[in-house]
Amino acid sequence: MRMLPNHSAFLRTAAVGALTFAVSAVALTGCSNPSVNTAGNTAAPSAAIPTALKDEALAALVPEKLRNAGTVRVATNAPFAPYQMFAGPGSQELIGLEIDLGHAIGETLGVPFDFSQQPYDGLIPGLQAGKYDVLMATLFDTAEREKQLDFVNYARSGSGILVKKTNSDIKTLDDLCGKGVAVQNGSLQADLVSSQSGKCTSAGKAAIEIKALPAFSDEQLALNSGSITSIVGDLPALAYAATQDSTVQVINDPSAPGGYESSLIGIGIPKTEKQFSDAVEKAVQKLMDNGTYRAILDKYGVGQTALDKATTNQHGG
Repeated sequence: MRMLPNHSAFLRTAAVGALTFAVSAVALTGCSNPSVNTAGNTAAPSAAIPTALKDEALAALVPEKLRNAGTVRVATNAPFAPYQMFAGPGSQELIGLEIDLGHAIGETLGVPFDFSQQPYDGLIPGLQAGKYDVLMATLFDTAEREKQLDFVNYARSGSGILVKKTNSDIKTLDDLCGKGVAVQNGSLQADLVSSQSGKCTSAGKAAIEIKALPAFSDEQLALNSGSITSIVGDLPALAYAATQDSTVQVINDPSAPGGYESSLIGIGIPKTEKQFSDAVEKAVQKLMDNGTYRAILDKYGVGQTALDKATTNQHGG
């Protein structure tokens, strides 16, 4: 995931690799992550999302300058499945979970959210410079980031476990002892599984047989061949991959809502725009209450990341 505390930059490839997983599950070809311009060829199947209706009271909270502008400028950075993707090979049309959520927020507030693709490292500086009004780019709410912008948090996400549906032995991390488990080289999940393996041996159980592989597609091939029992990776990427391959599923561990070592994901808004932050938070809450929010998450297979309540700035920044 993107910039969770202690995540390496390498983890961005995990979710992109989920798209390769989806392609290889059908074609069994290729082992490299798709390029930016081909990342949309495994978009989630169409699913009905309730139409969000304008809420006049919430619309009145939108700053006059945004109402007069007629659109809210939203910066994002694709591909990062399932949150932001391209609609097809060579297409620059943006689709995905955050795109759907942003449009629903805009409909609720009566001002359309207009997304544009921007360099990832320029997102926060661009917001601070007034180039954009909002950031929706799978941003984790960290204490350091709260010094620069406000977060309206709408989901929680961490690491998950992907298994074949025929596997009934694995229900939690504790069930990985003595089993073959794939992780990506240099990822947070490599550290997570290594730590879990140590817990296994301390408890007198067999160590986890860890296979660190260079790409998600390699993990998928290992899972299909039976040389491993599971893949531990970013929960949203795994969950989205499961929507593309009916033979696999993500384990739902009630003790780890949103995934293991999870953190909150939020919508970035300038710290000078408290009124607009309040409007967005209330709009997200309304979408939670009327079912639109959950329909969007379920469309992309990431219902496990849902929150019951929209919040702002988990660290109090």
